[in-house]
Amino acid sequence: MGHEYVELKNTHAAIESYRRAVDVNRRDYRAWYGLGQTYEMLEMHTYSLWYYKKAAGLRPWDGKMWMAVGSCLQKMGRERDGIKALKRALLADAYYDVGSSFGSGGDLLGARGATGQMDPEILLQIATMYDQLGEEEEAKAYMELCMAQEDGGPAAAGNLGESVRIHNDSPGGSDGYHDRDDANAEGNAEGTGVTAATSKARMWLAKFAMRTADYTTANRLAAELCQDGVEVEEAKALAREVRSRLEASGMLGPAG
Repeated sequence: MGHEYVELKNTHAAIESYRRAVDVNRRDYRAWYGLGQTYEMLEMHTYSLWYYKKAAGLRPWDGKMWMAVGSCLQKMGRERDGIKALKRALLADAYYDVGSSFGSGGDLLGARGATGQMDPEILLQIATMYDQLGEEEEAKAYMELCMAQEDGGPAAAGNLGESVRIHNDSPGGSDGYHDRDDANAEGNAEGTGVTAATSKARMWLAKFAMRTADYTTANRLAAELCQDGVEVEEAKALAREVRSRLEASGMLGPAG
């Protein structure tokens, strides 16, 4: 019933319904997650975060739980903690075998080899938070990884080494980690194709290339953006600016 009350935006009734559910079963992750959602609707992010962490502790292999934790932390202005949670979402969705729990050690994303592609939306969110923190090199790495999801293959699996380390500071309760359905652990090498997230990453990388005077890369990315069908007008304006810079630098002859 709680989910129906959320749909109706009856937050008081939703909270009561979810609380009754957790009173009956303290391990009902859906009820804890529902409480997190409801308090997030009320913009009570401290409460929301606590409930999301409870849900994530009960279901640590579910990337959706960690996405909720990460997004909530971002709204609270805790970007660095949000990044850690979203990296866990990536690891959870890729179904890594990291021992008895997600907090068991320092296994690396690149060291294990991914079993499937990553969610470009999560990668974009991580990159955006790094950008907000002023860490452009990390932001660039995740933007590139986001864009790589279009094609799938080895590049999409990522090899960011230390930057995707599993952290030990997330909530516990991961004793059920190995109860997951291992049938979903088989990799999927197919890419996502162009998405809104990958186009945003490409736009960021094109602008970054412009700022760093890498006009050849900026020109290539701008041309790709014009074909993406997402934010085409901005892409065309960027392409014109790139061409102007190339002409000014003598790397491209003037248009006939």
